[in-house]
Amino acid sequence: MMHVGSDISTGKDMSAGNDIIALAETDNDRTSRYRFYSRILTPEELPLCDGLTGGELSFSSFVWLMWSIKESVYKYVSRADPGLRFAPLKIPVRGLRICEDHYEGIIRYGGLTMFSRSFLWDKVIMTVVSACEDFSNVRWGMEVIGNPDYTTQSALVRKFALHSLSTDLPGAALRIIKTLDGPPELWDDERSLDIPLSLAHHGPYVAWSYRLPAISSSYRKSAANRAASSHLRRVNLLEITGLNRSCSSCEYSS
Repeated sequence: MMHVGSDISTGKDMSAGNDIIALAETDNDRTSRYRFYSRILTPEELPLCDGLTGGELSFSSFVWLMWSIKESVYKYVSRADPGLRFAPLKIPVRGLRICEDHYEGIIRYGGLTMFSRSFLWDKVIMTVVSACEDFSNVRWGMEVIGNPDYTTQSALVRKFALHSLSTDLPGAALRIIKTLDGPPELWDDERSLDIPLSLAHHGPYVAWSYRLPAISSSYRKSAANRAASSHLRRVNLLEITGLNRSCSSCEYSS
């Protein structure tokens, strides 16, 4: 049984969660089989695919979009309950719509209402979630890195996340620490920062998301979010965050 602390569902919203899917690493035929997708989607969620615009989203991509939303929510709530196991059918997506350059979702889970934003391209899906409908304090980004080994992916996602964080925390001696129960922690030298961080990688992509404290009005809005909120369908994927190559998501396992 999951118990979510009250602080995680209020305006403090001090957790982070996201996910990334490299569609080239998936199998369309297998994904479209009932035996596979029925372990991810509930019968009530299937009609959500019909409500999306004019055939642009294949059923296979819809399945992985829903997976990425559920995985992101799982990572978000796992910060409060490290022993929680991922069970996609127990994370119901109640609504999903297209909003300009991304998909917006509403999820109900363990008494918590969550909101998601998902960005889709031909080869990748990335999702970020929040317990607040306002994403103004959430940052995200992604890098295309080729397809190195797991250890290299893990090192690179930290490198790029720290680069993004340094734009919001200039002058800080930032480092990311892997905790025993999973979620990464952000430190400034020897001091732990109250900034939840989520990391991910899949195939040739690494991605990150973090939330800044709501009271920290001095933080600058990151280039990643400015681009992601207004230009994602109009710019090259490699130009999104103002780095040489960039975009968004999360990882607990690295």
